[in-house]
Amino acid sequence: MGTEQPISHSKSNQDELLQVLQERLRDFGLTNNESRIYLYLSKNGPSKAIKISQEEGIPRTETYHLLSTLESKGIVISSIQRPTRFSAVVIEQAIDAIIDNQLKKIEELKLLKYDMTDLWNSFQKIRGLKKSDLLKFKSQMKKYNGSTKMKSSFKRNLEELREKSEKFEN
Repeated sequence: MGTEQPISHSKSNQDELLQVLQERLRDFGLTNNESRIYLYLSKNGPSKAIKISQEEGIPRTETYHLLSTLESKGIVISSIQRPTRFSAVVIEQAIDAIIDNQLKKIEELKLLKYDMTDLWNSFQKIRGLKKSDLLKFKSQMKKYNGSTKMKSSFKRNLEELREKSEKFEN
């Protein structure tokens, strides 16, 4: 009776499992390289960015950027020691963090829905406006970046455009 090795001991089986895990992480919204880095850290433990870059064949500057992104998503943590070492959080925490981030984005989109609807309705009304009014509208569109101050300014200008468009309709 021979001793049979567990499936995970086979290099090709490990590679297949890692590929499936990468695909699943992409289903959760990670990019290919983000999932590669997360899995590398999960498999190898705390590592320096330069080592991750070399082992995974990802350019060093991109590796730093990806680590920063993963850290902001809450699925990678960095040490305070120098040189900095990065670690992956356990998969359950990582998935929860990804889901929480996606839920926050959905809530933001719900809030922006009303602004977008107002914007669309205004767009429909401005077809008869003068070119100077359209230029003002376009400049306000560029300035609009979601901040409270900008939103109130944008809404005031939007109201002015609505009033002008209503004058054209009458």
